[in-house]
Amino acid sequence: MLSRVAENIFWMSRYMERSHFQIKVFHTRYIAYQDGASTESWENFCDEYQIVEKSDFSFGNLLSKALFDVNNDSSIANNIFRARENARSAQDHINKDVWQCLNDFHHQMKNPHLTHQAKFGDPISVFDTLINQAMVYYGVIDNSVARDSGYCFLELGKYVERILNVINLTRKQWLLYGEDLLDNDYSSWRYFLSSVSGYDFYLRNNLGMMEKERIFYQTIYEPLFPNSITYCLHEIETFAKHLQAGNAEDSDDTVEFCIGKCIATVQFTRHPKSREEKMQFLSKIESDVYEIVNTFNQSFFGLVL
Repeated sequence: MLSRVAENIFWMSRYMERSHFQIKVFHTRYIAYQDGASTESWENFCDEYQIVEKSDFSFGNLLSKALFDVNNDSSIANNIFRARENARSAQDHINKDVWQCLNDFHHQMKNPHLTHQAKFGDPISVFDTLINQAMVYYGVIDNSVARDSGYCFLELGKYVERILNVINLTRKQWLLYGEDLLDNDYSSWRYFLSSVSGYDFYLRNNLGMMEKERIFYQTIYEPLFPNSITYCLHEIETFAKHLQAGNAEDSDDTVEFCIGKCIATVQFTRHPKSREEKMQFLSKIESDVYEIVNTFNQSFFGLVL
């Protein structure tokens, strides 16, 4: 596979994972807003998603901009467009079902009815439509894509993006609520777990007891939780080894070393107790992940940095 094609597949997967993750976060935020729970300010929301708004700070208007505004570089619509363009450049290495799914998703983001519903109607129906479309994409990937090098790059992109998204969301959660004086109010932490699809998993394994440290443990260390950093790192290690095994003549241990270093950072760093220690710990993992991506650029995508 050409390095250019591999990079396109990698970034297609990253944009799709980013879109799916953000849709879940927006969905959970809307439910929290409807429940009257305390959430971050709209100003922070606008800054994070690069929304420019001077007058109308209603949830519907901000949500429609975050989802559908093509002039907003961070909108879901632009992420889907970028994923589709990367897929277009790699059509010979993805099957028709994947292309059709991305094309359908792209047209959904241009649907004026969904935009109107998000701004003036019931956003839940919009979230349901977009989440279902994302589930179709992941189902197509799991059931119809050959387990060749292209699939490995798809999975690498997905898990790299998932780690970065989880780090950013965890960091924001601990900055906002990590030292909340109302320790008996765990509503914000329930919404956080819902955002990372971990609420049911947490309840099954902790008998319904809500504790911030247990939530942090699940998000970082739990090997059976698909959105934990540990789980994602081991998946990255697995697919990187598959790629290197298929290119034994050009084998380079730099990729394996960087992945192993990041796994060791997670496994062997003393458990951070204070909020400041957690911020430093998350920043170190984030730095290691970016180093892994740089080694992918050099070893798999032929980019000189």
